[in-house]
Amino acid sequence: MNKKVNHHKIVLMIQLCLISMAISAQSEELMDLIKEETQNLPTGTELSIGVLEDGNWTKIGYQLEDNGFVKIKNEDKIFEVGSITKTFTASLITKLVDEGKMKLSDPIQKYLPVQMAQDSFKNNTITIQHLITHTSGLSSGPSSFTLPYLRALIFTPKNPNRNFKAKQYFRYLKKFKLDYVPGRKWEYNNAGYGLLGTFISDIIGMSWEESVRENIFTPLGMRDSYFTIDKHNKDSFIVGITAKGKKSKTWEMKFINPAGAIKSTLNDMIIYTSAQIAASPKKFGFFETTHDPLNFQIKMPEDKLWKGNAMGLGWWHNLEDPQNTFIWHAGSSGGYTAFVGFSKSKGKAVVILSNISSSNPSARAENRIPIPILLGQKILRN
Repeated sequence: MNKKVNHHKIVLMIQLCLISMAISAQSEELMDLIKEETQNLPTGTELSIGVLEDGNWTKIGYQLEDNGFVKIKNEDKIFEVGSITKTFTASLITKLVDEGKMKLSDPIQKYLPVQMAQDSFKNNTITIQHLITHTSGLSSGPSSFTLPYLRALIFTPKNPNRNFKAKQYFRYLKKFKLDYVPGRKWEYNNAGYGLLGTFISDIIGMSWEESVRENIFTPLGMRDSYFTIDKHNKDSFIVGITAKGKKSKTWEMKFINPAGAIKSTLNDMIIYTSAQIAASPKKFGFFETTHDPLNFQIKMPEDKLWKGNAMGLGWWHNLEDPQNTFIWHAGSSGGYTAFVGFSKSKGKAVVILSNISSSNPSARAENRIPIPILLGQKILRN
């Protein structure tokens, strides 16, 4: 009897050793890939990386110094996540749709506080879905509005959207005449998400920021995610590196906060990403709705970054390899680049937060794709 027990123990120990060796080999392979892809980033660049595989998250934090890669513990440090914020805004819209408070086919005129000069063209109008999918054809930002653009250019060049306000965009819409069929062309549009934020606020009865906190941050337990940096969280905030290698300023965006204002940690973004894969359908079914690829009909431009991608209901769908597709979004602000991607069929996910501008020459790979984004895609494909 004892011999049988000892035999089983030995077999179990061997199995555990083999599993441990396999995990160790995977970790080494992952770290080798990370080092290879990020070795040319400038000194001072900090990355906080999470990888979900086989049901477990691996967390890696490091900083590039003159003497190479220095491992650090930074999963609770705060980075700007940029346009990944848009997936939170899209989630709130789909929540309102699921609750019957809004339709994706609703004309945006229904929710605007001003009347557009001409809101239809050949029986077509701009809808909520057009805003979510960047196919509205509307003007995208303050550069289209002389006064706020000049103010930003002169007074806050490191914070270009600070003086861009909703009332200025509504003034533009009041004169706007629709003379094309919306939905035919994908063109990235931050202001469209600013509009979605105002609609969310009006329907829910609280600010967009409060809506995100009450409906996403708090229920998920994202305790270290913010919209502003102040005396309460500044000690945990990682300073960004601009395109010119300088220290970045925190972006304040007012009207277009819903397009890119969220600051978060690796731990919190892991919670958010995990919820995309396995959240309760009853409580967070609206996340699933944002994964709708819309039949992959909205093709994104065939340049280096977007090649082989289709726009869904808030997320992007990478279709370059039909056997290895994934859902993703990236974010970039004055001194930060972030990536979130996942494959529900493989149970794999990647979160990358970094404090380097995607416009920094050293942050771009040979194909001009920002290195943190390219790294995230390569990890998902491996």
